[in-house]
Amino acid sequence: MKDPKVGILIDSNMYRMLKTGKDFYEKFSFYEEAANEIDLDICYFRLEDVNFDSCTTSVLIRNKAGLLVTKEIKIPKVIHNRALFSTRLANGIINLSKMGYCIFNEMNKIGKWKVHSLLMKNQDLLPHLPETVSANQENLVRMLEKYEKIIIKPINGGLGRGIISISKKEDQTWIVHYNQQRGKPFEEIVFSNKLPKIITEKLNRGYIIQQRIPLATYKGNPFDLRVSVQKNGLAIWQVTGIVAKVASPGGYVTNVARGGECISFSKILEDYPHLDAKTILSRIERLSVKAMQVLSSHYSNLADVGLDIGITNEGFPMFIECNGRDLRYSFGAAGMHDVWKEAYATPIRYAQYLLNISETM
Repeated sequence: MKDPKVGILIDSNMYRMLKTGKDFYEKFSFYEEAANEIDLDICYFRLEDVNFDSCTTSVLIRNKAGLLVTKEIKIPKVIHNRALFSTRLANGIINLSKMGYCIFNEMNKIGKWKVHSLLMKNQDLLPHLPETVSANQENLVRMLEKYEKIIIKPINGGLGRGIISISKKEDQTWIVHYNQQRGKPFEEIVFSNKLPKIITEKLNRGYIIQQRIPLATYKGNPFDLRVSVQKNGLAIWQVTGIVAKVASPGGYVTNVARGGECISFSKILEDYPHLDAKTILSRIERLSVKAMQVLSSHYSNLADVGLDIGITNEGFPMFIECNGRDLRYSFGAAGMHDVWKEAYATPIRYAQYLLNISETM
């Protein structure tokens, strides 16, 4: 058995999933199928298994019998980071980079405010960006005066956690929609002058306020798109797949973890005969690739992300946020099996590209 030169860096939760064969959220078998197609040996490891003094690590690797076995090897030259780390462990990945190991998606947890701040500097992207400001009292008052609907969400949150929607009613009052716990129904609060506690506790505490995009709907429910944007085997940004996420009836959050449903975008476009599918897809791809070209000029090792893109009824795409660790299972949930597999195969091809480059240096 060869010592793999490409490693998939995972966290402890993923490690347990891998060992027990539970791989719904991270389809490890797709990595291995893609690697086998190009005769590339890969392995899985955690930062806590790395010995920085000896430059070795304990890994999980599939043997010829198809069984996962543990082996001590030299740290792989090329590493695809699929883990989210605490500050302590994040220092470990920084050390690996300083030691000369090639890590892509080293930084996969980029704050929403930072992303929008960078993108807003590009004139071509400005029309596609909802107004976004930091969450404080002054900005909240201004955004409530300016827009009929706004969103308050955490800078570093994920899976739709902590998102609050505020909508203006005809009688000069406002209605707040929020969901405190997964699996629980959305709650409502109506206010006029005094801000409810659910809002005030978010101000000046790592949240942003954003213009709520007038999303197109499917069967009466708003939807947005998860766009997989990845560097391919030639190190060129590409859109690997697009899938729609539809909010549950009466909801405003499209995340699957909050009750959203995944549906192929092509199916949804059937309900929009006035829109040309090729034109819409081209607009989404241009926006997505342009956004990643801008972001990767500041974060050079980005290579595999999931963008949330909204579209209006007229088919105009709007950037919502960037997910540095795209879980990809939305494609599987929508029955888009081939695209789901391709979203795993593309990073493997990019890893091979990096390996070829490193071995010629």
